Amino acid sequence: MNIGNVVKSFFLGLGIGLVVLVLTSDAGTIGLRLLSVLASGGIGMLVGLVTEWLTSLLPIRLARPRTYFLINGAIAVIVTAVIMLTLMAFSGWRGAGMWRLIVVVLAIVMVANIVDYLLYRRTMARLRRLQARLGRAADER
Repeated sequence: MNIGNVVKSFFLGLGIGLVVLVLTSDAGTIGLRLLSVLASGGIGMLVGLVTEWLTSLLPIRLARPRTYFLINGAIAVIVTAVIMLTLMAFSGWRGAGMWRLIVVVLAIVMVANIVDYLLYRRTMARLRRLQARLGRAADER
């Protein structure tokens, strides 16, 4: 299990909590708003844990980076949707605002996964350039 991804999910949850506060600006006192953001972080961490656990169950033959990121992202979106729908069902929140909020949160999760993949590719490109430079330096000796 990749603990780094779980930590990223926690902070993504905090960010989503802040976005939700902006979208629902009439939602109670400052203390309640702070608790909502912290709860969003906890929910993000739960999403990260479940996503990483499910991803760790995948067969090793799927270990190519593009496939891993695609499957991991799909699992993250599905887990997020299920958790959000479950929480909204328990809270009794209904209406058009609910669907708008779900779409915004899922869009944020998808963008975060795409950014994570792009950062991975950039890091791998830098590593290849460094390895090539080190190889040339070793050849010159």
